[in-house]
Amino acid sequence: MKPLKLTMTAFGPYKDTEVIDFSVLSEQRLFVVSGNTGAGKTSIFDAICFALYGSASGEDRSDSKMLRSHFADDQVYTSVDFEFELKGRVYRVYRQLAHVKAGNKVATGDRYELYELVHGEEVALTDRQIVSQIDQKIRELIGLTKEQFIQIVMLPQGEFRKLLTSETENKEEILRRIFKTGLYKHVADHLNEKRKEMQQIGQSLQKTRDLYIEQVKSALGGRESSALYNVFRQEYYNTHQVLEALDQEIAYYAGQTNEKKQLLERETAEQQRQTALYHQAKSINEQFDLLEQKAAAWQQLAEQEPEYREKAARLKRAEQAVHLQVYERHDFEAADDLARKEKLLETALAQSEAAKQLLETAAALYAEEEGRKADREQALRELDRLQGYLPTVKQLDSKQQLVAALAAEAEKLSKQTEQVQRELEQLRTERSAKGARVKEIEERVASLPDKSARLAVLRQQAQIVQDYLKLSEKAKKELQAEQSAKAAYDHANELYTAMEERWMEGQAGLLASLLQNGEACPVCGSVHHPHKAAASGDAPDKEALDRLRRDKSDAEKAYLQAQAELAATRRQMDERLQEVREHGFDPSDIRHIFDELVKEGKALADEEKTLKEQHAGLLEQRKGLEAVDQRLEELRIRKEQADHAYQEKKTSYAREKALFDQALTALPEDARSLNQLEERIRQAEQHKSRLESAWQEAQQRYQEASGQNIKAQENRSHAESQLTDARAQREKARQSYAEALSQAGFATEAEYKAVKMGDAERLALKERIEAYNTAVAANRAQLEEMTAQLAGKERRDLVSLEQRLQELERQVEALRAECQTAERQCKEAEESKEKIVRAEQTWQDAEREHGLVKELYDVVRGENSKKISFERYLQIEFLVKIIHHANERLARMSGGQFYLVRSERMEKRGKQSGLGLDVFDNYTGQLRDVKTLSGGEKFNASLCLALGMADVIQAYEGGISLETMFIDEGFGSLDEESLNKAIETLIDLQQSGRMIGVISHVQELKQAIPAILEVKKTKEGHSYTRFVVS
Repeated sequence: MKPLKLTMTAFGPYKDTEVIDFSVLSEQRLFVVSGNTGAGKTSIFDAICFALYGSASGEDRSDSKMLRSHFADDQVYTSVDFEFELKGRVYRVYRQLAHVKAGNKVATGDRYELYELVHGEEVALTDRQIVSQIDQKIRELIGLTKEQFIQIVMLPQGEFRKLLTSETENKEEILRRIFKTGLYKHVADHLNEKRKEMQQIGQSLQKTRDLYIEQVKSALGGRESSALYNVFRQEYYNTHQVLEALDQEIAYYAGQTNEKKQLLERETAEQQRQTALYHQAKSINEQFDLLEQKAAAWQQLAEQEPEYREKAARLKRAEQAVHLQVYERHDFEAADDLARKEKLLETALAQSEAAKQLLETAAALYAEEEGRKADREQALRELDRLQGYLPTVKQLDSKQQLVAALAAEAEKLSKQTEQVQRELEQLRTERSAKGARVKEIEERVASLPDKSARLAVLRQQAQIVQDYLKLSEKAKKELQAEQSAKAAYDHANELYTAMEERWMEGQAGLLASLLQNGEACPVCGSVHHPHKAAASGDAPDKEALDRLRRDKSDAEKAYLQAQAELAATRRQMDERLQEVREHGFDPSDIRHIFDELVKEGKALADEEKTLKEQHAGLLEQRKGLEAVDQRLEELRIRKEQADHAYQEKKTSYAREKALFDQALTALPEDARSLNQLEERIRQAEQHKSRLESAWQEAQQRYQEASGQNIKAQENRSHAESQLTDARAQREKARQSYAEALSQAGFATEAEYKAVKMGDAERLALKERIEAYNTAVAANRAQLEEMTAQLAGKERRDLVSLEQRLQELERQVEALRAECQTAERQCKEAEESKEKIVRAEQTWQDAEREHGLVKELYDVVRGENSKKISFERYLQIEFLVKIIHHANERLARMSGGQFYLVRSERMEKRGKQSGLGLDVFDNYTGQLRDVKTLSGGEKFNASLCLALGMADVIQAYEGGISLETMFIDEGFGSLDEESLNKAIETLIDLQQSGRMIGVISHVQELKQAIPAILEVKKTKEGHSYTRFVVS
């Protein structure tokens, strides 16, 4: 990947659009990015990384929202446009950040584009210009992830040293991202999850087995003479013991079941025999009871005989009256029909009279409307006359509307012209005020540089004076601390000296007490001891003396420390005092001087702040003035256009108005207005329509009234005829009904109705009489049969038989319950044994599988003597290759003094190991940790390691084109010789075809490299760039 052109807009310190054209380097492949701190050097590399991967190059700038320029206008979006060459083909990637504009609630404006430039044309490389597809395509083209890119192509500040000095765990994470060995970590994580899962399954299965055993204990463990009871009484027992005891319980309950079943069979047979005897006796007693019931029923039937004879007579008379119901119904229907026919005749007479009156009214209206024929003909002639004017008036109305529209437009344009004139006058007044305001601000901010310079001097002087005052206060406190420490030391020394003398005296007395005449003194050698030292009774022990010695030593150290701190502070005071005098300040009045400096500085800072705010607003004021000038020009042009349009429209109005007036005089007064004419036509049409409608309505009403009158007369005649027929039918039905009553033996109609019954009532009475006769016959037959059957038999005592039977039932139920209990307990024991055996086997299988998974997990995660995981074992191979390539360059850069070695030492506190780095020093012949290297040595080693990694990744990935490398800082820590060797290394890389960009403040580096990309700040704070190629 080789950069061609980078365009940044509102990015970092670059306020507007900044273009960096790398083609100006021509054949120069090595260049330095130079500029003051904070100017925006690293932002160039951030922009490249953002264009390719959507985020900056350093971890501390990973949030893309931080990339937007604080100087940018709110309407300008932050974007990066990057053109680069890869394997002979040119690509352009564009990313634009969304941001929340003023007045909006959500971020808008994000854009992502990726093209290949083919013969000057842009060809899209993705189906859709969306960030996910573009990110994927970029990774496919370059062949590197962002993590790989910033490790081998773009080396940000502090990032590429991580691989050198970080712990094994950090190196593991770096190598995982770069060489994609995360799969093996996922394998270890999966095995760990599987191990935990199998452990939980084993624990769950063990709990299940223990639960089954507890169920056995609660259900079957209560028989005190059983082996199972004895097992559960033990404090500890195992599954095997429980299963053996369960086998004995199963055998015991099986024997109990057989024994109870035999007893149950014998008792059941005796119960069945007693049951048969009881039911036989009960049947005989029930027959005697039934005989008594039948005799009582016969007596009741005999008592009901007179009642049923009377009911039979009533039934006979009711059946005689049945055939008279037809004559009764015919008589009723004829009377009802006569009443209806009389009602119909009454209605027909009323309708006939109403129809006659309606016909007379319709005839009078018909005659009236027939006489208005002349009015109808006159209305038609008036309508034809008015409609004849309509086409001409319509044309004239259109012309009138055109004239009115032209008049309105002319009036509107006149008002617009007046409005533009007023706006022009207002804007000229505003322009005058704005111009005066800009001039006033320019005059005021002209003094800003002098104010800022004076404020910087005041701040420097105030800092010097303040430092001197702080040191003075510090010296006072340290003097007090030194005096206190000296007093503490003197006191501790006195205590120690006094105790030491007492201790020495005690030691002399102890030694004297051991001397014997004739024996040499261990101190002086004399064999005579005329004046022995007396032993002291309050001599201190050695521990107390040592304690005071330590107190004295601590007090002495504190005293010496206080002296040193006071001396250092006084030296600093002397240095600051010299600076105070150099600025012409009187040390004796230093506090007052400081207060005056602060007072003057605050006033000046406030004034500077105000001027800066006015200066910041000056640009906006100037833009506002330019906007007003532009609007003035636009209004002047609008004014000319409005005047021209008004004159044209006024001329058109006068021409059309004259034509309209001429056409209007050719029409009568009542037809000159289209609205009036159309209204006259509408009224004429309505008048004509009313006359014709009234004539048609009169004709229709006369026809309808004539028809209704004829129909009403016909209905009247028909009703009179029907009434005559109904009266004859009523008389005939009445005579037939009277003759039938007489023939049936009924003297009067009232006598007939007294015995008449409905069909349901008559049928019910007949069924009751037949049921009574049937019951009498049946009861008589049953009495004779049962008397014959019970001849020679007598009642039995059922109470004693029932008591014996109930006793046998209780015995059988008790035996059956005992048998079922024994069977149930035997079955429970068998099922419990099966559950426990199955649970035990499942738990053992799970434990074996857990053991296998745990063993495999320990192997993969590196739980071994060297603390090397499987993933790290593979990473070591990559690291060894990286070290090999790095040492080729490090040997040259260090003059053969250093080469890197993979460390074999174990990390402390059982941490994972294997990826640590040591350095071998050929000057000392010793191997040591890379962290002991100096800053410059670390930079050389880190650079070589990064270049070695680039070589390995390029070989590992295959097909990756690494034509460019960017390095951010680090050269400032090198001495002259190391810097020259680093430059030689960069030149070697350049000669191999790579483009190398270096951010550095080192002057020697800028002098040694002919191409420089300068980054500078403006007075407003934002930055710009330019290439300087010698």
